[in-house]
Amino acid sequence: MNITHTITTSNGETVPAISQSEWLLSIEQKEANSRIYRAGAHRNPECKMCGRKMSEKASANATRVHMTVNLDLVPMTASIGSESQGYFPVGSECAKKVPAGFKKKLGA
Repeated sequence: MNITHTITTSNGETVPAISQSEWLLSIEQKEANSRIYRAGAHRNPECKMCGRKMSEKASANATRVHMTVNLDLVPMTASIGSESQGYFPVGSECAKKVPAGFKKKLGA
């Protein structure tokens, strides 16, 4: 995954960002992934990057990414104020694709 641009934080600092076009799957692939689940998993959370369902346990312990309102991924430490959507769970396969400073394992 490439760092494609920068954004300005709420305190005026410029930080690297990964645009949604770098990580977002096609709508068709994401919908196909969301239909792949074990019995009873349809209510479970999904990976925000690929759409695959995660078990409750996996979701509770999942790696998180910091996402902006424009769906850019930014470093976990970036203070981007109202441009932040917050921190979202991603599955283990997607987490491997995200650079170290852009993700955090829950509880780590």
